[in-house]
Amino acid sequence: MKSIFLGFFPISKLSEIKKKNSVLLYGLPFERIKATPGGSKKAPDALRKQSMEFSGISSDFNMFENKSDYFDFGNIDPIREKEKIKKIWKKTDDLNLRLLVLGGDHSITYDTLSQAPWNEKTAVIWLDAHADLADEYPPGIFYSHGTVFTNLKKDNNLAGNQMLLIGGHAYTQTKEEFHKLKNKEVSFIPMHQFFESKEESMKTIREFVKDKDRVFLSLDVDSIDQAYVPTLGTAEPFGLTPYLLVEILKLILPKTSYVDIVETQFEKTNRIALNFVVGLVFKILEIWET
Repeated sequence: MKSIFLGFFPISKLSEIKKKNSVLLYGLPFERIKATPGGSKKAPDALRKQSMEFSGISSDFNMFENKSDYFDFGNIDPIREKEKIKKIWKKTDDLNLRLLVLGGDHSITYDTLSQAPWNEKTAVIWLDAHADLADEYPPGIFYSHGTVFTNLKKDNNLAGNQMLLIGGHAYTQTKEEFHKLKNKEVSFIPMHQFFESKEESMKTIREFVKDKDRVFLSLDVDSIDQAYVPTLGTAEPFGLTPYLLVEILKLILPKTSYVDIVETQFEKTNRIALNFVVGLVFKILEIWET
């Protein structure tokens, strides 16, 4: 392993985790159909390196005095190492682990959650500027960052009330996805709804997670307004603010055993996106500990 995330203990075997309720971090440095310079496939190692410029301590949180143990399992190739992902899910159920996954583009969510245990009390929530509900993206490509939740829904026979998109606001959606959202094929809280009626939006999230036994959370960084992370490859206007994101996470994370953070594209000369996601990892750990 070249580097580890600050405060995490490096491991090469899952058998090294003995304690229940530990946090297991791993990276999926993978892009299915794009290879932009400084793209998201470079993010897991870049985030680990950037974390070393932080202390892991704030006025509210000290990760070195927590109840949980933190482990960094390095990077996994989702194509060649599918069995390793299956073993991670078994270990998660055995020890009630919480998983924190660093992508990669959004297609890695399918790679991880297609191996996850699902039942009618399991749900997925994704925070994203885009719906990622295309049947094909680009045309002729059926498994990509743009088809993630269509494939999860189809392959796991998920009902619309097991899927919640939060914050969609992009102007690069397809007509196909627009009609899926309009027809309520999945649950959806558009970004403008938070500004028109924040309390109603938060109530919808609380009601969604209330009767679920397990929630998987996928966080695309482009759900955040481009004013805060302007270096993303798919930055969009009119998105979430960081503090609104934290309020949303506080409602979801208590029911969540899995979080992935995807599409952390950045420019080498601008560390804004890296700093934001490193801080986000610490904030997730903080909320999990409370």
